[in-house]
Amino acid sequence: MVKILGLGPGHEDYIIPKVIKELEKSDYIFGFERAISSLKFLNSINDERFKRVKGLKEIIEFLNENKEKRISIVASGDPTFYGITNYICKNYEGEVSIVPGISSFQYLTCRVNKTWNDAFVGSMHGREENFIEVVKENKLSIWLTDKKNTPSELSKRLIENSIECTIYVGENLSYEDENITIGSPREICEKDYGDLSVIIIER
Repeated sequence: MVKILGLGPGHEDYIIPKVIKELEKSDYIFGFERAISSLKFLNSINDERFKRVKGLKEIIEFLNENKEKRISIVASGDPTFYGITNYICKNYEGEVSIVPGISSFQYLTCRVNKTWNDAFVGSMHGREENFIEVVKENKLSIWLTDKKNTPSELSKRLIENSIECTIYVGENLSYEDENITIGSPREICEKDYGDLSVIIIER
């Protein structure tokens, strides 16, 4: 069986004990560099078990050739929220078990004391959504961003559409250099932010 393990927002304090137990039982642990590097505190695991990859296709090839092995795939945040789960389940021929992680947007809502009961939660990370329409239709919307759809660029779209709101930007969440910025679209658009920021838009 293959395990997909969510690592939470990044810092080791937010990795749940169940994930660590599964990692310690694994023959191999696959993940992108950012995810693997967050596990360096695990002295109980030999470094040879870690397999750093640049694409999901190479993971699938290894999985299909080594079904007798205990293999874990680690992913930042919650792997079922715009994560690797869909790809793995569609392309791997065997059984998959998932252990959740704390998503970056959950972490940010807690840090700024906002409930997300009625919020729209979406992603602009490598995707295009009906951003303006969604913001207009929801008092609270939460978004993952990327290099193209940055908090600054999204703020400019809000200004162009005369949308008044408060924006919360979370960068490097849970790490020592974590930064949370709160401001209007005009204030947010004047700054640069990390590639994988999370934003909350409150109208």
